[in-house]
Amino acid sequence: MLELAVLGLLEDNDLHGYELRKRLGELLGQRLSISFGSLYPALGRLEAAGLVKAVTSRPATRRPAAPMSGSLVGELAAFRAQRRESSVGGRGARGKKVYGITEGGRQRLREMLADPDVSDDREFLVRVAFCHHLTPADRLALFERRREALAARAEARQARGAGAGIDGRVTTYLRSLRERDTAALEADIAWLDRLIADERHGTETSDDTEIPTPAVASKRRNRS
Repeated sequence: MLELAVLGLLEDNDLHGYELRKRLGELLGQRLSISFGSLYPALGRLEAAGLVKAVTSRPATRRPAAPMSGSLVGELAAFRAQRRESSVGGRGARGKKVYGITEGGRQRLREMLADPDVSDDREFLVRVAFCHHLTPADRLALFERRREALAARAEARQARGAGAGIDGRVTTYLRSLRERDTAALEADIAWLDRLIADERHGTETSDDTEIPTPAVASKRRNRS
């Protein structure tokens, strides 16, 4: 999922590590916590595989030197402050390495987005975030496969019935938890139904030069 998210973000914009980590946090939220300790090794692997590349290094912004105050204590404090600023996050004179996606990375991104396996719940949500890079037909196929998978999951849950707990009993809390899971599954299916309907409408009305997003397709439908 991290590889998919990184490639998706770099397809939209060239980013340095700090910007990339920030946008990953905004994208993934509580679904996945990304630290620099996991991000930079991932970037290194992607770079070694030829999927991302170093675009440039942005020069670090340096604060003007503090004027001589004539006070030894004041000048020492200013010197220490400048050293702290230049060492934060490994920045300073080295600048910031900016990453961009390669053509191989674009191909890999589209392969991951169009992967027929839609069983991973968290990864699918990331795929939806970047599915605007797919053709309308591929987006529709992605949503339909996911809906089929969730419908099969719902049928299997219904066939099992309420079931029993570890000790053979169904407690109030276990029943409540299962009801919550069922409600979440039904909500996801309803959400996919809306995406599929919007995508079908957009596919029917769009031409070769425009790929409307689900939101745009919905607005068009409301106007009609």
